[in-house]
Amino acid sequence: MAQQPLLRDVIDIKESISTSDFVLSLAEATTPEGTRHALKDYVVTERLQENFDEALALIKASLDGHRSKAAYLHGSFGSGKSHFMAVLYALLSGDPAARARTEFDPVLTKHEWLSTDGKKFLLVPYHMLGAKALEQRVLGGYVHHVKKLHPDEPTPQVYRTDSLFADIRA
Repeated sequence: MAQQPLLRDVIDIKESISTSDFVLSLAEATTPEGTRHALKDYVVTERLQENFDEALALIKASLDGHRSKAAYLHGSFGSGKSHFMAVLYALLSGDPAARARTEFDPVLTKHEWLSTDGKKFLLVPYHMLGAKALEQRVLGGYVHHVKKLHPDEPTPQVYRTDSLFADIRA
């Protein structure tokens, strides 16, 4: 009678782990190497397919209506928020490895506009950790990202509404 394999022979079990082993930095995950890492072990469940469908539908509605739309992604620590955003980033940027995952076929088929409209997205990765204000992080993150992509171009002009209205009053 054949001996059953031991669990340690079938599954790679680390001898020690820390919470940081499960944290994905979204800024790192948007690099080619980071994207590969984020996709490597990503499990796309039916619920996640629905979540990607909802996210892409919101983006499409925003594009069709020529209006900004906001969304809030929430969940407890370690629930996969950063992984979700990293994979969404990969899908929107046309990453071949993300698009090749057959689990996304139903979502990508439904949202064929990602492939056929010839749209390119300026995807600005940033997180809110350490931000003093939403405005600071969103506009500052945008300026930082555009300067990184186009260092020889003029700095994008973004305005703080409080100081803009103060200037108007003056």
